[in-house]
Amino acid sequence: MARKKLRRGSKSSNKRRGSGRKVVASSRKMGMILGNLILSAVLFLVSLGLYLVTENEILMNFFGILAIIFGSIGLAFLIVYSVFLVLKIMKK
Repeated sequence: MARKKLRRGSKSSNKRRGSGRKVVASSRKMGMILGNLILSAVLFLVSLGLYLVTENEILMNFFGILAIIFGSIGLAFLIVYSVFLVLKIMKK
């Protein structure tokens, strides 16, 4: 008859549990997020301006898509920046 293999239990001391770390809104993180937000906003405005200036249809489509992409990224960074601002206010 075939024997069943016995599984040996792993030691519970090796298992990691969530450390429960808090997210801290440091000034370095806030500066990095703000820099990325400004960069994406500038790129959005440049691509939007080029979209409005160009007369070639292919370039208009290209700059329009770039404006949508950079606008979405800028909006995401704005949301992240506002969350970090709320965390910084709640920390005090």
